[in-house]
This record gives sequence, C-alpha cells and structure tokens, in this order.
Amino acid sequence: LVPDQVRSKWKMTDELQFNPDTKRMTVVVKRGDEVKVFSKGAPESILAICTLTEPERTAILQEFAKFAREGLRIIAFSYKEGSGRELEKDQIFLGFVGIADPIRPEVKDAVAVAHRAGIKVVMITGDNELTAEAIGLEAGIIGQGEDILTGKQLDDFSDEELLTILPKVKIFARTTPDHKYRLVKLFQRQGEIVAVTGDGVNDSLALKQADVGVAMGLTGTDVAKETADMIITDDNFATLVAAVEQGRNIIGHIKNAIKFLLACNISEVEYILLAVALKLPVFTPLQILYINLVTDGLPAISFAFSPRSDGVMRQQPQKIKSILDASDFKHLLSLGTLMVLLFLISTLGVSITVLFTTVILIQHFALIDFWLSHKLIIKQFHLLRHPVFLLAFFGPIAIHPLLLYNPTLNRVFGTTPLNPDQLIYSVAISLGYLLFVEGIKITKSHSGKSSTP
Repeated sequence: LVPDQVRSKWKMTDELQFNPDTKRMTVVVKRGDEVKVFSKGAPESILAICTLTEPERTAILQEFAKFAREGLRIIAFSYKEGSGRELEKDQIFLGFVGIADPIRPEVKDAVAVAHRAGIKVVMITGDNELTAEAIGLEAGIIGQGEDILTGKQLDDFSDEELLTILPKVKIFARTTPDHKYRLVKLFQRQGEIVAVTGDGVNDSLALKQADVGVAMGLTGTDVAKETADMIITDDNFATLVAAVEQGRNIIGHIKNAIKFLLACNISEVEYILLAVALKLPVFTPLQILYINLVTDGLPAISFAFSPRSDGVMRQQPQKIKSILDASDFKHLLSLGTLMVLLFLISTLGVSITVLFTTVILIQHFALIDFWLSHKLIIKQFHLLRHPVFLLAFFGPIAIHPLLLYNPTLNRVFGTTPLNPDQLIYSVAISLGYLLFVEGIKITKSHSGKSSTP
C-alpha cells in the first residue's frame, strides 16, 4: 500500500491529540459510509482500551518485554469500527512495532566522564522501564539490577518519601511532564544544581524550573528553545558534557587572572605601607602606574588563552557563590607576603631601580605559576611555549632595558642604569620567589603521594 494513496481515500473527521498522561492518540477517519477509529501509543496504554482475554493480554505483554529488553521503543496500534462518544474503548488490538533508536557511540564515554566529574546523570523518560533499563545499561547510566522508578510509583510516594529514595535512583520510566517537573524541584530541595534537557512543549516547566535548562537545537520546539537557558545545536549529550568541561576551564582562567592581579597588588600595597612606616625606598607614581598597566594588567589578559586543565573533569563540583573561596584568599595572602619579603630584601641594593626591577621580574615569575594553575613547571613546561604566554612574559622584559638605560626614560620614570652586579642581585631575588613556590609544590606532591595507601 502507498500511504499517500490511502490517505487520499480517507478523510479525518476527529482527532484526540497525543496526551502525555495517557501516552496515546486517536483519530477518526471516514470513507463514504465507512467510519473507523485508530489509536496508537504506549503498549500498556493501548492494551487498556482493547477487549482481550487474559491469556491474550499476557502473551502480548511477553512479546512487548522481548522487544523492550533489546532497547527498542514500542508503539502499539488498535482500532474499532464506527465512532461514538467513547472513542478509546472496546477496541481491537492490531499489533506493535519496535523502533530502534540506538545511542550515539560517544554517549557512553561522555557519561563516564560526567561520573568522574561528580555529575549525577539521571534519565527521565516516557519509555517503559524495560526499554529504559536497556538504554541505561548501554549508556552506563546504571549498573545491572539498579532500581528504576515508574511514573505510577512516583505518584504513590510523597515528596518526603521520594527525597530519601532519589539518591539511589538514576532512571525514571513512563513519566509525564509533571513528573519531570516534580523531580527537578525535589533534586533542588536536596541542594543539587540541576541541568535539564528537553525538546518538547511539555518540557517547558522542567526547563524553566531547572538551574540550567538545555533545549535541543535540532528537534526542539520553539517553546523549549525560548524557555531554556542554552541550546545544544547538535542534540548530543556528549556536547553537553564538553560544555561543562569548557565552562570549568573558563572559570579556572578567570580565577587565575583575578588571583594573579590580587597577589601582585596585595604585595605592592603591603610594601608601600611598610616602606612609608619604615622610611624605605618607595616607588614613584609613574613606576606604580607602569607596574599596574604593563606587568600586571596586560599579562593578566593572557589568561584568556591559557591551556585547559587536564584534571578539571576529575574534580568534584563546587557549589560556591563566589569565584574565590577562603583557601584562595589564604593562598593569595601567603604569596603576597612572600613577595613583600623579597621586595624588602631587594631594598638592600640601595637603588630604587633594583626594587623596581625586582618587582617586575617577580610578577613575571608569578605569571608562570598562575598560567600553569599552580602545577609543577618541570611537568608542564611544554605549556609555556604558547605564543600568547611568550608575548605576555617576554614583552615587558624586552621593554625594561629601555627604562634602565635610556636617559630620557630614566628621567621620566625616575630610574638609574644598573650595573651587572645589581642586575644579578635583582634576578637572583626574583628567582628565589620561583624556587620557593616550586619547592612548596614538590613538598606537597611528595606529601600527597606518601599519604596515598
């Protein structure tokens, strides 16, 4: 039969659109005096409106189960002659089809990455529990024998009862949009940050309620896209996991830039306060401006191009409301104090230019540490070959000799030429910062290894 030819002979006179609660739809068609009612939908929903003996019903359910265990999505069909007030009643069962919708090859790896990153992956689906289990096992969302809850079971539990069950359940089958919305709210009550994917109009409530609503760009409806916070253009779960990784790296880059600027500025402020109190050499206003613009500000921009952290997807999610936490500020204070001590030592060189040079060099060595996200240089040295880093690191250093040995710039910036001994002294003090920081990293690394069972 050619579908278009069949449709041309029959006229649809009535329609019950797909109902997410009953999970079926029905149409009434007419050809001359002949009237038929056709229904399609979830197997158990279609069986509920068919007249069958108990052995027939049992045999059909067994066949459903065989297909569902293979991960096939089942759609059943039924009909009856004539029409009436109760269209979806006393129908004759026609049969069913199993639709193969295999998961993408990259999904299993993406789920594994999400699990390592501390992200709990939960499937909320309208499919029956057998199909959901087969897909969940294939994707690595659940293991063999793990619990699966159905929409009917969800209705039997109160919110308080579900709150005790949710941590153990990763698949919810035969659910409605209201179930999805309810589950999102319950996960949020547990303190979870919830991201929800959806493509239909009925998903809009859950997408709106979620902390991050994610709509499908290819199959998603306009309502879903407008409601969501972001859109995945290729409808691929692996892309969503990659977006999480990208987001974590961006946050890391922002943190490093902020910490670099704060560490440099804290040290400068601390030194100036001490210098005024102890009557030590103090930077000129133009020197401070130069340091802030050229050796603080411009290198900080380079963090936008800093390398991805390989371990970012092995870290647990951090539920913080500020970019920097208490440990970050403690670290910044310790770095700032170390810089100030080195600044004070550099004042023994008598010349303010020695101090000025030392500050610039120390901040450049600090740039290395923050660029590598506080990882050991010896293990991450290849990351320092990035063109942007090389420009940020060597650019100001290349300019600095002009400030030291150009008479005009000497007058403008209040500097004096340094002899070789003074240069070596300044470089040695600056290297002391890098050696001390690297030594702390090595100590922590060996301490961590020794404490590992």
